[in-house]
Amino acid sequence: MDNDKLTPALSGIHHVSLRVADLDTSLKLYRDTLGFRLKTAFALNDRRFALLDAGNSGYLELVETQTPIHPARADDVIWHFAVRTNDVERALEAVVRAGYEVTRPAKGIDLMDTARDQAFSIRIAFFRGPDGEEIELFEDKQGHT
Repeated sequence: MDNDKLTPALSGIHHVSLRVADLDTSLKLYRDTLGFRLKTAFALNDRRFALLDAGNSGYLELVETQTPIHPARADDVIWHFAVRTNDVERALEAVVRAGYEVTRPAKGIDLMDTARDQAFSIRIAFFRGPDGEEIELFEDKQGHT
């Protein structure tokens, strides 16, 4: 992200927050399987929170809630979120070993960046997290994105 293009008051996205039914279960995926580093954890108003370092100066915040959580639906405002990897197949193998449902197997996609009139290729795969959240594994070895 080119911070020079943001207003002086903004410097990027700090975190994205996910409601989770069980914080320990979600930590098994995000910390233990995907390798996000636990930055801090705390309790507030009878809720447990964990802030995980997602790289690129951003965090994934997990918030344990007593409110029922439904799996991601096609009409939700947030469709999915992507985590960057340098090896989609290896990351997907770890996810499968941990027992998560693959919703789209790994595949390559050739794209055209119409803003720069430049072709580039990515590899992606999707799976569902413990609360039904849709997670994309995203590989861009060319560094285009």
